[in-house]
Amino acid sequence: MGVQDAFIPPRSAVQDVAGGSGAMTDNIVAALRKTRPWVLFLSIMGFIGAAFMALASIPMLMGSALMGNMEGAQAELGIYGTGMMVGMGVMYLLMALVYFMASLYLLRYAGSIKRAVTSLDVADLETALGQQASFWKLAGIMALVFLVLMVAVMVAGIGGAIFMGSRSM
Repeated sequence: MGVQDAFIPPRSAVQDVAGGSGAMTDNIVAALRKTRPWVLFLSIMGFIGAAFMALASIPMLMGSALMGNMEGAQAELGIYGTGMMVGMGVMYLLMALVYFMASLYLLRYAGSIKRAVTSLDVADLETALGQQASFWKLAGIMALVFLVLMVAVMVAGIGGAIFMGSRSM
């Protein structure tokens, strides 16, 4: 090693992928190719599930009108039965919206995977990972909302049971 070699910066075999300037490895491309069909399948199944939920909400929302025409049901269930039918219809519509949004994020992720595998550009991979992060963010938010709703329902149920128990005394 000469005196001039001492001032040359060291070289690395690792390619710099920061900023989208590097290349994707064969393992990354293979993993993306294996992942895409499943992401696409789950996206399509989510859209189908959202459509079924939206269709199921229609008779529930119309349940109050249908139950109003029935003699025995109106007397037996009263306003609570029709309100519960409308509430369930709205809940099904909200669930259909959540399924639709999650499926849309998965569909965008599948499209980004296809572009990344075709172009072999790291910028396309970054876009795909951003789409995946959006899906998981939505999934996390929905898990939190579900947890809060479950606690609220349990508290309301216990409160209702205590209230009903105190009325019978």
